[in-house]
Amino acid sequence: VRRPEMIIQSLISVTERIVVDEPRDYLNFLQDMFPYLEKYLVTDYLSKLAERISYMMEKYHLDTPCDKALILDYKAELFVLKKDFNNALKKRQKAIQIMEKLHTPEADTSTASLLSNLYNNLSNTYLYLHKGKKAAEALRTAFQIRMEYAHLGLIESHDTLQQIMNLTNMLLLAKEWEQARQILSLYESLVLEYESTECLDYGICQMMYGILSLNEKKPTEAEQHLLQSEQIISTVMGIENDYAKTVYRHLYSLYAKWNKPELAEKYKEKLLQKNTNNAPYRCIQ
Repeated sequence: VRRPEMIIQSLISVTERIVVDEPRDYLNFLQDMFPYLEKYLVTDYLSKLAERISYMMEKYHLDTPCDKALILDYKAELFVLKKDFNNALKKRQKAIQIMEKLHTPEADTSTASLLSNLYNNLSNTYLYLHKGKKAAEALRTAFQIRMEYAHLGLIESHDTLQQIMNLTNMLLLAKEWEQARQILSLYESLVLEYESTECLDYGICQMMYGILSLNEKKPTEAEQHLLQSEQIISTVMGIENDYAKTVYRHLYSLYAKWNKPELAEKYKEKLLQKNTNNAPYRCIQ
C-alpha cells in the first residue's frame, strides 16, 4: 500500500467499533497496530491506543510477561514524544527486567524478538540522553539476541531493519564512513530480498546513502541517492512528513555547498512550505 491513509483510518475504525468477542485476538491487534501507526508518523492516536491496550489487559486479565513489557515500552514511547527521556528510560529498563527472566534457550520467537526490540529501543533512549556508550552497548545486546535466536528467523524480521538503521546513525555520528556503508549495504539487501524498491524502507535506505555520500564529500553520488529517496518517499508518504523534510534539508545543503543557488532555493522553499496535509503525521524528533 503506497499511501496508507485509508488503511490507517480503517484500523482506527475497527479499533473503536468492533465487537470484542475474542479479547486475546483483539489485544494482539491493538499491540500490532501501535508500531504500524508509529512507523507512518501517526502519533495523535497513540496515547488513546495505549490506554485501550491497558484497559483490555486489566479487564480480561491478559497480563503475560510479554504483554506487561510491551505496554511499558509503548508508554515509554509516549514519554519520548514528550521529550521526557528519563521516564522513558525507566519504563524500558523495567520492561527489559521483566523479559530477561524469559531469556532462555527455550524462548519462542515472539519472546526473543520482543527482548531484542526492547534493547534496541533502550539504545534509542540512551541516544536521546546523549549517552553514546550505553546506547552502543544496548544496541550490541539487541543484535546479539537476534544472532542467538537466528534459528527462529529473527534475522529476517523487519525489526532488524530498524536496528541496522540505528547502528548506521551511530556510525555516522562516529564518522566511521566505511563501516556505515557496509551496514547500509546489509540493510539494502534485506529490503530488496523481502520488499521492493518502491517502499518506505528503500526510500529511507537511499536517504541514508545520500547523507553518507555528503559526509564523504561525494556530491554527485549524494544527489543521485537523495533524489531517488525524494521520489520514493513522496510517492509512499506524500511531502508533509519528516522523512521528506529530511531529504529536502540535505538536498538544500548539497546544492548550497555545490554552488547551485537555484536548486538550493528550490529546496529551501520546500522546507519552508506550510503543512497543508490534514493527515495526523508527526515529525520525528
